[in-house]
Amino acid sequence: MAGREGHSEMWKGFIADCIKMPSSMSFGGKEQFSLEGKKKLCVVGTKASLEAVATSGLIPEPLIPAYNAMLARITPAPLNCASLTQNIFEGPLEELAIGCVTTEASRHTSPHRADQVRDFVRKNVPMNGTTALILAAPTPEATFAYATNAPKGHFLAKFKGAADGFHESLAQVPVTVITAGEAIADAQRDQANIIAESIQLAGRLVDTPANYLNTKTYAEIAEGLAKKHGFGCEVIRGEELQKLGLNALFGVGRAAEYGSALVVLTHDPAEVDNKDEVVCWAGKGIIFDTGGLNVKSRPGMCGMKDDMGGSAGVLGAFIAAHRLGVRKKLHALLALADNAINENAQRPDDIVRCLSGKTIELNNTDAEGRLVLCDAVAYAHKYLKPTCLVDMATLTGAQGVATGKHFASICANTDSIEEQALVAAKASGDQCFPVVFAPEYLLSEFSSEWADMKNSVANRSNAQVSCAGLFIYDVGFAGEYKGDWLHVDMAYPAIVDGKSTAFGVALLLKMLQV
Repeated sequence: MAGREGHSEMWKGFIADCIKMPSSMSFGGKEQFSLEGKKKLCVVGTKASLEAVATSGLIPEPLIPAYNAMLARITPAPLNCASLTQNIFEGPLEELAIGCVTTEASRHTSPHRADQVRDFVRKNVPMNGTTALILAAPTPEATFAYATNAPKGHFLAKFKGAADGFHESLAQVPVTVITAGEAIADAQRDQANIIAESIQLAGRLVDTPANYLNTKTYAEIAEGLAKKHGFGCEVIRGEELQKLGLNALFGVGRAAEYGSALVVLTHDPAEVDNKDEVVCWAGKGIIFDTGGLNVKSRPGMCGMKDDMGGSAGVLGAFIAAHRLGVRKKLHALLALADNAINENAQRPDDIVRCLSGKTIELNNTDAEGRLVLCDAVAYAHKYLKPTCLVDMATLTGAQGVATGKHFASICANTDSIEEQALVAAKASGDQCFPVVFAPEYLLSEFSSEWADMKNSVANRSNAQVSCAGLFIYDVGFAGEYKGDWLHVDMAYPAIVDGKSTAFGVALLLKMLQV
């Protein structure tokens, strides 16, 4: 088809640029910090850490009186980052902006409140090459959260003017991270640059519309990244999915121009800390969700390009883990499908057999994320033999009711993996809170007269988020798995004000103890 050929030309630059993994930020030390050619200086941190910046040597001497005067006037706020901006009439700079991060954090909230760092960058730090940024972390423990949340404030999926979704050149913002007035070590800066590239790739993929990011281009990006960075990559698509028994994944994309695919990435280092440990991450990659024949409403369908946010978080974290040389065997599975509609679309009442052998009666084609994930989980269990498996998805609207827009819902089969996730959530700023793991009470919601299970609950008021996770657990593993399992439903924290937060990259890396 000519249309497809035209699309192929349109995609080339976008795919190549994603593989480059450009970043809008460049982390450096005090010795690299320079305001030459800069028109704006932005500084963000807690009140105490901002005060330490004044004596760090980073603020030009003529600006210190103005800086201190601004600092005296600013008061942190509990929700949004308090900020002040002032025009400068002396020296090379034209503008100075200060963001004051709160120290208020309740027992479930990340103590670093790095979400305010992200929001300050969104509002105050343009990607124009004329701005410098200082991240004033209050403690060494806060540096990871500050350094991983600042890149979330920039968005690379721009299609305005001649940009066409990719960047021939990208003006970088120089970033210096300091704590107690001192810059972080070289190794931390190198880590920050690698993770920033992964975070901005993940965010960019989530924000990219489905006429650019489809299952074909997404798989090609993964293959290109594997070739560039030297990790394993296998793409299973089309009839091969059916031959392997991945019918649930295949069926969701049956009506799409580009069919479903399972992308399996492998990091297999020569030296590992524990040869018996195998970590698998599985991400939901619905590149657009119409709802299928149980079609969404017009307002409910807008924004569904972000329904692959779980897979983007998994991909970003995997690339960073590989580049950082994590000493664990690690696999990432991207379950990609386009939940489209035509005469080939799967129907309510259809019965599908998952790779695990369990059969599913479809009573809601808009509950498709659990279908692609149960096959991905079953594939991991059968072929990759994980000791720990995390699945991540923008899975349910009920997640927002259960844990709100700032906290992902997590469902875990062991206390240890739940605690590991909660510690990582507080350290990274990708915040989470548990929902109940109670299959003995909840799996009956999926009772079917015709198959092993239905794919949507009977009672939508009975712990929907837990039910959705337990569907993946029960169908994917079919009662045979003995390791740690964690389900992350990040439907609401994945997006803030219509833009991606790249949720999950920092969380998964912290779970690996990066």
